[in-house]
Formats: sequence, structure tokens, C-alpha cells
Amino acid sequence: MVRCSNCFLTLLNFITLVASLILILMAMSFINNSNATTCQIELQKPLMISGVILLVISLMGIVGAACHVSFLLWIYLFLLFLVITGMIIYSIFNIVVMLTHLNNHTPEKGGWEDQFQEYSQWLKNRVPDERQWDKIKSCMIDAKFCKYIPKDRTEDFYKNKLTKMQSGCCKPPTYCNFQFQNASTWIVPKTGPIEGDVDCKAWSNEQNGMCYNCNSCKKSVFDDIKKYSRHTSLISLCIFIFLSIVYSIGCCALTNNSYRERAYVYHGYRPYGPGPYGPGPYGHP
Repeated sequence: MVRCSNCFLTLLNFITLVASLILILMAMSFINNSNATTCQIELQKPLMISGVILLVISLMGIVGAACHVSFLLWIYLFLLFLVITGMIIYSIFNIVVMLTHLNNHTPEKGGWEDQFQEYSQWLKNRVPDERQWDKIKSCMIDAKFCKYIPKDRTEDFYKNKLTKMQSGCCKPPTYCNFQFQNASTWIVPKTGPIEGDVDCKAWSNEQNGMCYNCNSCKKSVFDDIKKYSRHTSLISLCIFIFLSIVYSIGCCALTNNSYRERAYVYHGYRPYGPGPYGPGPYGHP
């Protein structure tokens, strides 16, 4: 295992090197696109930073393992240790902030829109302002989120059978009493929207409008973040296990490098190849 560890580590880091180049190319394509949307512009910096960091770490791993440079392997393992520690901190944070405040009670369809689920104080303080929400909204519009709703269903389906995010972002709140025309068109009642209600007034039949500016849409997005926090915790666990395996292989590779260096210093030969005196120590096979 010790002898093979350098090969395994080189292969794994070559894969992450390719992934880092893909991230950098994606970021550069957004930068060079003059028609880039707000969502794409916001993704440029995270993609570029993630790609560059992954590129540097991967190169350290490849050079340290393939060329037996112990100094680079030490730095590589230290950076990997920081990443693993960050994963642990994130998982604990996710459990404390998200899962412990997850409300398992699901309000009836149509009624949840005006009921705020209980958030942790940290999450309440990060409900996005208009500037931040415009970025999230832009990504939802780019993904054509509301176009995935079936177009040939009855009014009852659109009022009672949609998911929370679809109900919050792709139709006016039920209590607004808008008249149903089709999946994307709702008519304001003759009496007008409810006085003083922001969501009823925010509705637009335009595909780039819909109810993306409604408080019900913001709340449904946050509710889904809380709901799928379980899945992100599971993904984090899988990444943690993978990184721990890579870290263990890296430690074996570092041990292998140290053994080679000691053997060369004390005996004048490399343990897995011919030295100055022949194939083995002091010229013996």
C-alpha cells in the first residue's frame, strides 16, 4: 500500500486537476460573455476562486507524490486538513442552525403562504434584502423555474397540488382570490388586489415577473433550503469520507517519500530503483 500510495495520490489529484480546469473555464466563459445574466455574473467569482484553489492543491499533490517532494506533500496535507476541518465545522453548523429548527409540520396547501415557519435567529438575520434577492431571482428566471409547471391542468391543481416553491413563486397567493385563466395567467378580481397586501400587488403575468418579488416566494425558497439541509448533510458526510481516504493515502505517500530519502542518504541508493552501486544496497540485488 505504501509503495502504491504515490500512484493513487497522483491519479486522484489528476482527476481534481481536470475538475479545477473545468471550473476555471466556466468562470472565464461567463466573464467573456457580454450578455451574461446577473446569475452568471454572481457565479463568476465563486467558480474562479474554487477552481484556482483546487488547481493549486491538485498540483501540489501531483508534484509531491509523483516527484517525491516531501515539502509539497506536507503543505498539501495541511491544506487538506483545513478543508476536512471546515467540513466538520459546516456539518455541525448545519445541524445546529438548520436541522434543529426544522419544522416537520406541513401546513395545508394554500394556507402555508401566510404562515412563517420558525427559523433560527441566524437564519432570520439573513433573509435576503432586495439586492440579494435580485441575484436569487435572476438564477430562478435563468433556470425557467416556472416553465416546468404542467400547462393542461385544472384550477384545483394549480391551487392545491403545486410544490411550495411553485406555489410561492409561480402563482399569486390563494388568499388574493385571483381568477384562474391558465398556468401563467391570473386575472386580478374586479375589486382589485387586497389593500395593503404586498404579495397580491406584486403578481405579474410576465414570465420574468410572476410572483418572484413576493414574500411568499422568498419564504418558500428558505423553507426548501431548510428541508434539503438533510441532503446536504449526507453529501457533506460522503465528501468527508472521501477526503479522509485521500488524506490517509497522502500520509502513506509522505511516509514513502521519507523512507526513500533516508535510504538514499544512508545507503546511497533508491529503494525501488537502481542506485549508484547497482540494483540493491551496496551493489547487491
